[in-house]
Amino acid sequence: MKKFLVYVIFFGNLIGIFALWWTKSNYYIMNPADGNLLIALGRITGLLGEYFILVQLILIGRIRPVEHLFGFDKLNAVHRFIGYSVLVFLLTHPLLLIAGYAESQGVSYLSQFGDFLANWEGVLLSFFALILFIFVIFISIAIVRRKLRYETWYFTHLLTYLAIGLALDHQLGTGDLRSGWPLYYWYILNFGVFGVVLGYRALRPLMRFAYHRFFIEKVVKETYDTWSLYISGRHMERFTFDAGQYVNITALRRGMWYTHPFSFSAAYNGSYIRLTIKALGDYTKKIEAFTPGTHVILDGPLGLFVRSKARREKFLFIAGGIGITPIRAMMETLAMERKDAVLLWGNKTESDIAFKQEFDAMHEYAPTIKIHHVISTPNTSYETGYIDKDKIALLVPDFNTREVFLCGPPVMMKIMLQNLKELGFDSSHIHYEKFSF
Repeated sequence: MKKFLVYVIFFGNLIGIFALWWTKSNYYIMNPADGNLLIALGRITGLLGEYFILVQLILIGRIRPVEHLFGFDKLNAVHRFIGYSVLVFLLTHPLLLIAGYAESQGVSYLSQFGDFLANWEGVLLSFFALILFIFVIFISIAIVRRKLRYETWYFTHLLTYLAIGLALDHQLGTGDLRSGWPLYYWYILNFGVFGVVLGYRALRPLMRFAYHRFFIEKVVKETYDTWSLYISGRHMERFTFDAGQYVNITALRRGMWYTHPFSFSAAYNGSYIRLTIKALGDYTKKIEAFTPGTHVILDGPLGLFVRSKARREKFLFIAGGIGITPIRAMMETLAMERKDAVLLWGNKTESDIAFKQEFDAMHEYAPTIKIHHVISTPNTSYETGYIDKDKIALLVPDFNTREVFLCGPPVMMKIMLQNLKELGFDSSHIHYEKFSF
């Protein structure tokens, strides 16, 4: 029912935008001579471009009800698709209007473009906004994104808000939105979205921080390049979450003002929360330098990588490297319930294994919890190689009766999903979330 309501709001606004366009542009549509049809098409592409930018804000705005309905994975996939669609609308909007007005006025395209910039209200600012949007979309292309530091990519995306502000005057000062119900509708739509995003992305985490006063209690080294942050605060029993979920953390420390998502590596206990982080980038390499007492802002919990999504009561967990963190929290809860769960965990070397004593204690407490380490480098203590179809069939003979939870590097997850499908798993019994863009 909640998903249905989201779809109603989304398509209802689309219908409203087309109704607005028809009301204000029906003359151009019904009289397509002298560039009028191009002008009409230019207007609708502009309206759709702005609408889908607002949709993008909702998709990446950490709107907890929306994220809990669809999951980060699906929202991120839709976000990427709409991003490229927005670029099409934003480019065709000025091009169609330039062509339409140039034809109707009998002037060259270049002259019409110059007239827009010099004489039309807000057009010059919206031109700069268009450049910013193109730049942000360009750096979001996968091949470009991988070459950037996360912090560079993160702060560059904040230019989106500046671009929206620059374009707003143009939208409300010219075209279809100058007066009447279209103006009020556009105000409600824009400021409604901004209000929701501001509430969930900024105000809610700040209010939670004011209530809990989260701080780093201690930093514990798990392996040579992995550390656990133990975070405490006031009224911690009221900060509840499900094992498998994650939280966005912002450290109130110079040089660390970047928000990053990390999974809970320990189940809810009402006393502290634990995030376990591997040094993989510029930010995560600074984790070991965190000092106890550092305050942090937490936004969450978020995520649908949780046990309640399972349809079976027997579990198979497959982890790669630091992808063990949400799985470790889930297995802790299953061990307390004496559930049947098997873990296949791939690492490069034995020294990469974190939580070994904790997993041994889980198995001792609940023998139904079984852990198989698969090490890619030759060794005599564990399984050697990679987790594949043969390893799954060998180590978990009843694999096809289990619910699968998968977490690891993107390449590993892609290969593993193919392996699981070839083993006969239906997608409804496979659960995963990707945190890489």
